[in-house]
Amino acid sequence: MQESTPPKVTKIEVIAARPTDADRAAITHLSASARKPLPEVTYLVKVHLETIPPATSHGWALYVNDFRIPKYWEYNKGVYFKVFDEEFFREHRKQPLRFSRNGTEFIDTGVKLSVPRAPSPKSAKKLGKLPLQDKILK
Repeated sequence: MQESTPPKVTKIEVIAARPTDADRAAITHLSASARKPLPEVTYLVKVHLETIPPATSHGWALYVNDFRIPKYWEYNKGVYFKVFDEEFFREHRKQPLRFSRNGTEFIDTGVKLSVPRAPSPKSAKKLGKLPLQDKILK
């Protein structure tokens, strides 16, 4: 089996977007679990990669410091994951993005988690003002 090299991160962006129907369900569930209302905003954390690594049976796990991102997806310039609670950014502010194959040995990307570009209070209330996720992931 060919061993792939860790992905090289060129930059990270955090962008507020209009939630999908599935995102709204997740936000409702998280709001109930946390016993606090969460705004209907999905934050897309775009991790730009120099090159996208080939798919293998043993892929790279993505971490923000020691927190493993449970799920991320590919887009044409890298990978992205979603955040529904701004508390995540406060807890992990300026922590390093890292990759790992085994959860014990880490490759630091040299990039730290940035804070989101917050939507204005008006646009957060009017979901139509937030960009669609499809537009952000182009």
